[in-house]
Amino acid sequence: MDLNLRERTVVILGPLTSTVQNLVMSLTQQGADVALIDTNADQAQRFCTNVSDQREVNPKFGRAGSFKVNFSDAASIKEALSQAAQTFGSIDIFIDSLVGNQPTEFPIANETVDFDSIYQSQLRPTLVATQVAINFLKSKKRGRILFLLNDSYRKANTQDALSTVFRTGLLEFAKTLSRQVQEFNITVNTFSIGLTEEYLLGHFPDCKSIKEAQEKAKSIDPLLKITEPDKISNSILFLVSQSGAAINGQHISLS
Repeated sequence: MDLNLRERTVVILGPLTSTVQNLVMSLTQQGADVALIDTNADQAQRFCTNVSDQREVNPKFGRAGSFKVNFSDAASIKEALSQAAQTFGSIDIFIDSLVGNQPTEFPIANETVDFDSIYQSQLRPTLVATQVAINFLKSKKRGRILFLLNDSYRKANTQDALSTVFRTGLLEFAKTLSRQVQEFNITVNTFSIGLTEEYLLGHFPDCKSIKEAQEKAKSIDPLLKITEPDKISNSILFLVSQSGAAINGQHISLS
């Protein structure tokens, strides 16, 4: 199915998880150029080089590149997005993939917690990057913004209490922002990616395999199941393509 993503530039903010890797491959196979904004640019660039090499097999595939960023520095975030736009010619789609995979329980005992660091890693980069992306999208009079979430936030998982403070706020933020930018033909939505392998391994670090982590998690929730990366990618591709143009200010959750 041709989703008309050729000559579109997608900026993805966040680490190179298996979900992001699958998404990048799906986007480039549709002809889109993808810029990864991450702190570990070396690892991301090796992956992007392999993806771009696929153009030798099929010249219709898009390009991929990585851009290093310091999430605690607003100027660094702005510079990374500007470099991505300069490299690929524009920004058409912005996807925030700063989905936390490590537990962030609220310390009900007298413990010292660096709340500022959680804010700076899970919300501040999102807000800064969104503002920069909107400036590019406004000039083109079109665009897509998509915030990825984890279902555990909405289910009030006690292990993710602090992350919930920041990430679930994006649900209402996206609705409000969608109205603010709709005159520029920009859509803003949120998308729950379900349960991923990274999330399981992050929350059950003592487990030596995904299977072991899944069995441990199922002892808590028997109905739990992992969401396959291709299911996530296919849904996201629809949302950011022309086919998803009528979806705005909505939250979509995979089962």
